[in-house]
Amino acid sequence: MELLIEKTLIGEINKEEKAIERIKHFQNRTEGKKNIVAFSGGKDSIVLKDLVKRAGVEAEFIYSPPSVDPPELIQYIKKYHTDVKWQPYLKDKEGKEITMWTLIPKKLMPPTRMVRYCCDVMKERTGDEGDTVYLGVRWEESSKRSKLPMVGFWKKKNVIRPIIDWTDEEIWEYIHKYNLPYCELYDQGWKRLGCIGCPLTSNQKLELDKYPVYKKNYEIAFERMIEERKRRGKEVKWEDGKEVMAWWLGETIKNKNIEGQCSFFGD
Repeated sequence: MELLIEKTLIGEINKEEKAIERIKHFQNRTEGKKNIVAFSGGKDSIVLKDLVKRAGVEAEFIYSPPSVDPPELIQYIKKYHTDVKWQPYLKDKEGKEITMWTLIPKKLMPPTRMVRYCCDVMKERTGDEGDTVYLGVRWEESSKRSKLPMVGFWKKKNVIRPIIDWTDEEIWEYIHKYNLPYCELYDQGWKRLGCIGCPLTSNQKLELDKYPVYKKNYEIAFERMIEERKRRGKEVKWEDGKEVMAWWLGETIKNKNIEGQCSFFGD
């Protein structure tokens, strides 16, 4: 049985063809504006990129490096997706690149489930006002995403989610059907690919243990964060970066509502 053929009361629906129809229908035809595929290297963006190509829509494929992606993922993108453009890092007022390691001290706290400033700065910077951005977001991924519409507007951009109703099984069926190369980490049991140490994943500690260099970089950034909090006269509850790391991983019993947290909700 083909998973990508959905049986409904009005007959069968080919989800591949439906996704391609969506891509074509909602493409940006405004002069000077672009169609952009936000490419992460994960399984969903692999499928989306292939569908956009099959749709014949003129689009740019853009990867916004968050500075903490797994090295295997970066190598995979470089090897198999040479047509993907790498978005330059944003720069601060002094002209220095903004990475996760510089962002944490600036924000005075680690990223958390409630305060995900890193996504806004590092990953959600693809496209300009009036552009159309195709995303590989799906309802099945989370309860929050299950409420998203197929078409939306975000930061003055048109946002299209052509495969929003696809399941994990359908994504993998498509990948195997068309022999699309994918990152080796999936074969090692990884269910999602993204920033190492992301507080939204249930494997945060395992990821950091697998990549000790990243863990060390986080601890150094936490040390700088502590110094910056002291410089600004903010409350400091940790002795060093290792203690912040333990708090971040939920290994110590401390109040996570630290001073300065609420300010990020209004940004």
